[in-house]
Amino acid sequence: MRYLLRVLIAALLVLTVSGAAAGGAALYYTKAPDTSPGDAFFRVRPGDSLGIIAEQLENRGFIRSALALRLYARIMKTDDDLQTGYYSLPPGASMFEVHDILLTGKQFLVQVTIPEGLTLRRIAQILEEKGIVKADDFIAAAQSRSLLDELGIPGNSLQGYLYPDTYRMPLDTAPESVLRHMAGTFFGKLEESGIRREDYAPEELHETVILASIVEREYRLPEEAPLIASVFKNRLEIRMPLQSCATVVYVLTEEMDRPHPEFLTYRDLEVSSDFNTYRHYGLPPAPICNPGRTALQSAFSPADTDYLYFLVEDPEIGRHRFTTTLSEHNQAKQLYIKGR
Repeated sequence: MRYLLRVLIAALLVLTVSGAAAGGAALYYTKAPDTSPGDAFFRVRPGDSLGIIAEQLENRGFIRSALALRLYARIMKTDDDLQTGYYSLPPGASMFEVHDILLTGKQFLVQVTIPEGLTLRRIAQILEEKGIVKADDFIAAAQSRSLLDELGIPGNSLQGYLYPDTYRMPLDTAPESVLRHMAGTFFGKLEESGIRREDYAPEELHETVILASIVEREYRLPEEAPLIASVFKNRLEIRMPLQSCATVVYVLTEEMDRPHPEFLTYRDLEVSSDFNTYRHYGLPPAPICNPGRTALQSAFSPADTDYLYFLVEDPEIGRHRFTTTLSEHNQAKQLYIKGR
């Protein structure tokens, strides 16, 4: 039925556009152009009228006649229904198919993978490279008080709540939409892990996310993440400085804009910042990265240990030795030095 309707409409279009009513000419203006641009992107901008859209489609070679598309959309009463966004228009698509693609609003989606442990700044760079958002706009939106309040997140930034995952997103998306999606994924993944947001006061949950961000940057072997979390938890309980190297690296790279160091010097450990857990007791004021599932689960459910120290034992694979006393820690340090 729809096909017959289109044939009749096509005939009317030809009579209107060219004044010809003969046989095969009836479908000429609705077929794909002979020199179709192939599989290519087309953007409908907010506020674009049917006339503007049709002219752009004709100029770029997606359709034969802008007038034909305008008439068809008006006959079908869809002239105000074409959706904004980026579309992938397949080669050889007829005018009817182009119209239907723009009508459905099914946009072209870019696949982007956000690895675990990245900062807000680095995520913004990746999204900009993919054409999804402008990095500066994304960072500004992530620090918007109104958006933070809407999502119920304390602190001054969404860093820590942007879940590392593979996403499919439209090009040129509003940064607030991307942030809502990533934060929604974060809380959804927590729920999947048996961590219910409503079981925690906002500040308690926020502090656990901060801890998870430190664990994320400290562990390499997944089985060690709960042990590392237990070390920091035990230190917090006895008001012992966390002395996390990851927080110092954060200060150097994010606050001081220095390259990632191969190793930390004693001078680095003295750098002045609220994020430097060698100089300040307790947790840093905000997450230092965006943690993944392993770090989050470990921070919310640390191993039950008496450990207060850990030291790299095998740097090649990232294995650590965990100890309870400073004496044991120093012994482990000497063993490591002798083994090098």
